[in-house]
Amino acid sequence: MKVQIIYSSLTGCTARVARAIFDGIPHAEKSIHDLKDGAPVLDGDIILLGYWVDQGGPNREMMDFMKTIKGKAVGIFCTLGYYADSTHAQHSVQAGIALVQADNAVIGSYVCNGALAPQMIERMRKGGSGPHAATPQKEIRWDLMKDHPTQAECALAAERFRERIELFTRFRAQDLDFTSIV
Repeated sequence: MKVQIIYSSLTGCTARVARAIFDGIPHAEKSIHDLKDGAPVLDGDIILLGYWVDQGGPNREMMDFMKTIKGKAVGIFCTLGYYADSTHAQHSVQAGIALVQADNAVIGSYVCNGALAPQMIERMRKGGSGPHAATPQKEIRWDLMKDHPTQAECALAAERFRERIELFTRFRAQDLDFTSIV
């Protein structure tokens, strides 16, 4: 079983989660790829795709890459500078799932708090308006989340995909279909 982890990271948050997932996968041939280094050849049995959320979905580079994936078992993970249990976060991970679900089996997903990019914070402080304006409440959230993803969040992502990879592997070993979770 070969697992490829492919990610795009703006601030390093998604890279941290990707590395934790990579480190948490035992007994499998595995590789990890940052899209900034170019698109890898898709030769894995399972492809785990990670992105930073931009405007409610995958950042442009990952979005374009996701559209090319066909006939794979795929897992989706993302980070965002907002609450991981919010409706916005759920819509953001669902936007990634929507890009791959028609042509692939989705084995799982994970959304995680991340630090908001400093350049985005500065833009909001200097001239954001409406929902993109800096507020005292946002300043507190940005400060609290500056250290995310935490070790616990990374461990949970690793556990989620380690389990889903194990399920997929066992199903395949018994010639059972793995039905997409979505």
